Amino acid sequence: MTEIPDHLLRRSRERRAALGQGDGEGGPGEASSLPATTGPTSAPAAAAAPAAAPVQAAPRVAAVAEPRPEAPPIPPGKAKIPLFALPVILVLPLFAFFYAHGFQTPPKEVPTDPLVLGAEVYRTAGCSGCHGANGEGGVGPVLHQGEAVKTFPTVADHIAWVKTGSAPFQGQKYGDPNRPGGQHGPATGAMPAFAGQLSDAQVAAVVQYEREKL
Repeated sequence: MTEIPDHLLRRSRERRAALGQGDGEGGPGEASSLPATTGPTSAPAAAAAPAAAPVQAAPRVAAVAEPRPEAPPIPPGKAKIPLFALPVILVLPLFAFFYAHGFQTPPKEVPTDPLVLGAEVYRTAGCSGCHGANGEGGVGPVLHQGEAVKTFPTVADHIAWVKTGSAPFQGQKYGDPNRPGGQHGPATGAMPAFAGQLSDAQVAAVVQYEREKL
């Protein structure tokens, strides 16, 4: 407890003496009659309100997804495809078929007559360039008026000659040794082999054309 200064005690005794309450001496109860003084730092009042309790956050509530409405069931006996779309669906395969085939190159017509096919091969394969348009001869020997048959009496020998060309007989005479006027030759090897260029049917057709039409 803080001590009371002397000048305050003296002033208190003088006041009490003036009022006739004592002899001016400080009695045992004098100190108790004076108000007690507190230090420069007094304790906080007991009646002070307690500290506010922290406010707790409300718990989060998880969002619940609403169920999607289910599609109503299709009654039995009713088609899932609209009726107006059925003709279109039926026509689509036909349209796709004609559309795909419309861009294809039509197959080239091949003559069925061997003589017609042989004439075409004779013109397009280069035979006419060497033996003449009508087999009259040129770079190659004459074929018309039966000369091809005289050189190759059998069809098989003629076909073999067209397929292999003259290279295997280069420097040699070729054809039937009993041919009137003798064999042709010697071969120069200039005639190409047509086995890799013409089909068997084309070779047979051009041989028939040379033997029968030239």
